[in-house]
Amino acid sequence: MLIDLHRHLEGTLRVATTLELAHRDGHPLASAADPEDLLVARGPLGGLLPYLDKVDAAPSAFPRLDDWVRAARECVQDAADDGLDYLEIRFSPWFINQETGLAPEAVIDAVAEGARSASDTPMRVGLIGILLRDLGPEQGYAQMSTLLSRKNVLCGVDIAGNEAGVPAAEFAGPFRQARDAGLRITAHAGEAAGPASVWDAVRHLGAERIGHGVRAVEDPALLDHLASHRIPLEVSLTSNLHTSTAPSYAEHPVKRLVDAGVPVALSTDDPRTSAITLSGEYAVAAPQAGLTPADLDRIRSDARQAAFAWD
Repeated sequence: MLIDLHRHLEGTLRVATTLELAHRDGHPLASAADPEDLLVARGPLGGLLPYLDKVDAAPSAFPRLDDWVRAARECVQDAADDGLDYLEIRFSPWFINQETGLAPEAVIDAVAEGARSASDTPMRVGLIGILLRDLGPEQGYAQMSTLLSRKNVLCGVDIAGNEAGVPAAEFAGPFRQARDAGLRITAHAGEAAGPASVWDAVRHLGAERIGHGVRAVEDPALLDHLASHRIPLEVSLTSNLHTSTAPSYAEHPVKRLVDAGVPVALSTDDPRTSAITLSGEYAVAAPQAGLTPADLDRIRSDARQAAFAWD
């Protein structure tokens, strides 16, 4: 069984589609000397922000709502072609608004339509709306209002962006609204910042899952808490190498997390940006990270139990 709980729509935009639309509209990517270098990581980049630059290079080439219908449809089709049984797609309608001028509510509708239009695949799909930390806490309520206006098509909410620069605690109020509305909570933490960021996501946002979270390994008390409360980490091995969160597969902390009893769900994060598939992460990256077949069976089970929209 293949389950991906952490896949950003903005990081799945196909290179071919991105360049097709760039040429259609005269986007700067169309005249770049090496556009693929702007869109795909070719090794460790030294930090999260340079990696996000590559994720963020594509969305402005999708200026029409129909482009986002297509983007979501292709995201689902690519996952199905990789043999996935279940996929959660997360995206930030406010970031897409910044890049394209499209109304955030209309973006959510377009993404939902695109995911539905890939109905010939048997794969289950859930949608997660993202709040951007970078817009600041004063915009947190406005962003959450946008997501709650379309809560019927979302299974959860997330917070992402410059983790080290904007504390999660400052978004406690909007996330309380999401929980009260019945939406599930995941949060980016423990990637660009340390264990305190994970504690904040759990304590202040009510996070049921943690996006990345690998730096939890630095705090034994946090590991015990995650294990005893069954709070899964959405771990993306290759992405963590590209962001220099881990220096290599062999030195990635995922094996220590699993051995500590922390639930783990292997995920792709940004398949286009990292040039990976989930099946490839299981077949190639996971063994290099020291995960055994028994570990992977447990990871599949943990991912299944952590899914927000499994019917």
